[in-house]
Amino acid sequence: MLLKARYPDIRSILVLGGKQDTWMPYVLAAFRYFFDEVVCLWEEASEAYLAEIGKNPSIVSLKHVDVWNQIANEWSDINFSGDPPIDSRLRLDAWEWIHEVGVEGDEPSEISNSIIRRCMGAAYERFKGSKGKSGKEWSNYVNASWDEIWQSRSFFNPGEAVIQMTLEEAKVAFLGGLAVDVEVPSMLHTLGGSVYERTKTAEDFILYSRKYDCPVYVQSKSSGGGRDRHGKNIQNRAKEQITRGLIYRTRVDENQQMILQDKDFVWIGLLDGNWGVTEKTPHKYIHMLQMAGYDYLLAADSLVDNLELVEPDDNPLRHIIDELDCLDDKEALKSAWSDWKEKRFALRDLLTIAPQIEVSEGEFEVDEEIED
Repeated sequence: MLLKARYPDIRSILVLGGKQDTWMPYVLAAFRYFFDEVVCLWEEASEAYLAEIGKNPSIVSLKHVDVWNQIANEWSDINFSGDPPIDSRLRLDAWEWIHEVGVEGDEPSEISNSIIRRCMGAAYERFKGSKGKSGKEWSNYVNASWDEIWQSRSFFNPGEAVIQMTLEEAKVAFLGGLAVDVEVPSMLHTLGGSVYERTKTAEDFILYSRKYDCPVYVQSKSSGGGRDRHGKNIQNRAKEQITRGLIYRTRVDENQQMILQDKDFVWIGLLDGNWGVTEKTPHKYIHMLQMAGYDYLLAADSLVDNLELVEPDDNPLRHIIDELDCLDDKEALKSAWSDWKEKRFALRDLLTIAPQIEVSEGEFEVDEEIED
């Protein structure tokens, strides 16, 4: 996508190896929309076809040129940030606090820090409800297994905790929560078939803006890199957000053409870690998130002071939520969200043409969320 949106007239060819049954079917189907040609080496005569392409690349026809040109035009209008890249220590500071203070009791209510208490309280409830099968962060906490706590990202997630605390304090309605994602519509769902229905793309929180009459997605995202903050995986994380932005807005119509819809949602990113880790091009990954479609990017630790939630007047996320004038009634939110999704899926029932990749639904158990 990065190349096609910059140079819409280049020909993009993907060559796949291995065996067909090692690839998720919806991935194979999606590839045929995002690349001008997909050559599968398990298919007969594929190597001969590749040789022919090498001699005469023009035999590959350009696909979806209008989409790539539209994205190129949108990207040319982005006001790319020149501010210092976000460098947040929220999760690291939380872990250092919990490591220094140690176990404070046998109940989450005994934990003195409100953010840690929120994380461990959620883990505790899940641990009890699943009879120890899930929410193991609580077991790690009471056993002072601090390294295991660091590796646990479901409940030991201060970023999601401070988002939820901010939303509750603002008294706005929201879906999702700490370790509770909300499925959102994407191009994958318009490919047709129950295999695609079982794929998931999700956001951490969903709100609804009265000001713009559209949903608000709130995503907590870390640059990764462990406690050393080395940033080895940050490129993949940024590219994954580019992919999200693309599949959130594209759909396949009844003629099997890929269409880019208007961006009819607000996207907020709360970033933790060092997003300027690349010294030569420190703005690279922030700019990629802007290209993905994020409207607001905030440092996770800008919501805290001394590892406690800041006052509402000092909370940048609260300012955005107030400005968007979000619904404050849960049932009204559910209704607005449902109506918006119906409009997004309006063409799905019209799709009678099978996907380009034939799928034997019994071969796969697909319940995947697009993740880092």
